[in-house]
Amino acid sequence: MQELLFELKGPHYDLASAEVKCALEGSDSTYRIVDICSGVLHVETSVEPKKIGRRLGLTHRIYYHILNCDETELIEGTSGIRLPPGSASVSTRRIQGKKARTEDINIGLGSEISKRNAIDLDRPDHRIIVMISDKYFVGRLAYEIDNKPFQNRLSRNRPFFSPVSLEPKLARALINLARPKEGAYIHDPFCGTGGILLEAGDMNLNASGGDIDERMVGGSKENLEFYGFDVSVVQGDVSESTSKYLDCIVTDPPYGRSSSSQGEDICRIYRRLFETSSECLKNKGYLSVIFPDKSYYEIGSKYMEPVEMYRVYVHNSLERFFCVFRKQ
Repeated sequence: MQELLFELKGPHYDLASAEVKCALEGSDSTYRIVDICSGVLHVETSVEPKKIGRRLGLTHRIYYHILNCDETELIEGTSGIRLPPGSASVSTRRIQGKKARTEDINIGLGSEISKRNAIDLDRPDHRIIVMISDKYFVGRLAYEIDNKPFQNRLSRNRPFFSPVSLEPKLARALINLARPKEGAYIHDPFCGTGGILLEAGDMNLNASGGDIDERMVGGSKENLEFYGFDVSVVQGDVSESTSKYLDCIVTDPPYGRSSSSQGEDICRIYRRLFETSSECLKNKGYLSVIFPDKSYYEIGSKYMEPVEMYRVYVHNSLERFFCVFRKQ
């Protein structure tokens, strides 16, 4: 077991923290939450940083934990740091603009570290970071999530474009909330332009998609082929495209008139999603879904076991609810 610090992406820190915990559950790793503050999650776990980091969408970096403290204890608390051989650098990150004497921290901590390790600000062997939140968290960089692939998969960069497509990092988080294990089979019955399927493909999950709109099916296939993912997508409504014995159903269904609902009442669509999920998922399988109103979380609880819900502003002031259910 080792202690890791997760530097979370804002502003939805509760969702980012939940993504880490659910991804750990999906990886079958032993873990225990040690501490949590705005933008930082401290976990004791058996998982390797690269393995879990490769799955995450709402985390910036993962660090090997060194110290949690307040400002007055920082220099004294780090006086006994023993780093592996090699050079080191020191820097600070202020979470949500927290005030701190960052220059004094860099100089003081750098002075302590230089007693045993050479300081190299350009190409250090070890990057020591002080994250300043409600507490001070000191860590050694273990893994940094590359943001460029997420940028490359933004809807505006795909050959088939739709302005209502979910951001890749949020699509990734939605998948992780379903706790997919290695080799899991997930399905998106409202796949639209394929955003969730793209992330599932990048996570090396088995995936399939469906959509009632023929144009969306063609566009989804075009996008998946463009990024090199071999994922089956078929035309049909939620009940027609969803096969049985799935591990997870992960989807961002239509919200209203501007979305592809083929004129069907939205509430009726959501009810059929719950009915289909409760029928087609394996026992203990998860439905991870986004709704425009939290009232649908209550409706869903009549069909499946409610697990958790997170409020997120997806586009400017547009409010959405990331909801998770489990088949009992």
